[in-house]
Amino acid sequence: MENNDDWALIVKYGFHNHLATQYLEGHSFAGILNKEKSNLLVDMSKNNVRPKDVLHVLKKRNMHNATTIRAIYNARQKYKVREQVGHSQMQLLMSKLIEQKYIERHKSDVDTNCVKALFLAHPSAIELLQAFPRVLIMDCTYKTNRYDMPLLEIAGVTSIDLTFSVCCVYLKLKWENNYIWALERLKSIMEENMLASVIVTDRELAWHPV
Repeated sequence: MENNDDWALIVKYGFHNHLATQYLEGHSFAGILNKEKSNLLVDMSKNNVRPKDVLHVLKKRNMHNATTIRAIYNARQKYKVREQVGHSQMQLLMSKLIEQKYIERHKSDVDTNCVKALFLAHPSAIELLQAFPRVLIMDCTYKTNRYDMPLLEIAGVTSIDLTFSVCCVYLKLKWENNYIWALERLKSIMEENMLASVIVTDRELAWHPV
């Protein structure tokens, strides 16, 4: 009942018309994560643990836990939103690369200061490259991300013919000087005695800037 912009509650029947629920599964309130569970979810999310595995850990710790997979997804989304406050997507990406110890190189537009190319390589990938440096496979895709930036992926080959990712490079355009920049960044983190003997491509003809 509303009275002068105030609300009042009038109880007509002070008893429940049904028995209390025996099982709480499906009730959103019962699935709310407390502070301890939320902190656990954040820690596991930082280590790239999948939502279903997070839920499995919570259920294992407490068999009566009524949290659902939807609650896990919602909590992860809230954490990501809080983390992004006050940071651009590029700033957040750079901080994540530093946090995960990635080798990162980039170049920016002089006038706009926008990133035109981004080189990414994980230390473990470079260790594999040091062990198997002889053969590299290169391929460049396009229109596979929201910014329509070509993605150059460079892979290596082990002694038992297994491939591994060496690095990924986002390029502004498929121009020859951009490919040269990417290969120079890769060469800069390689030793002189570990340069590739064979580079396999799909013979894509790069454009020359006008």
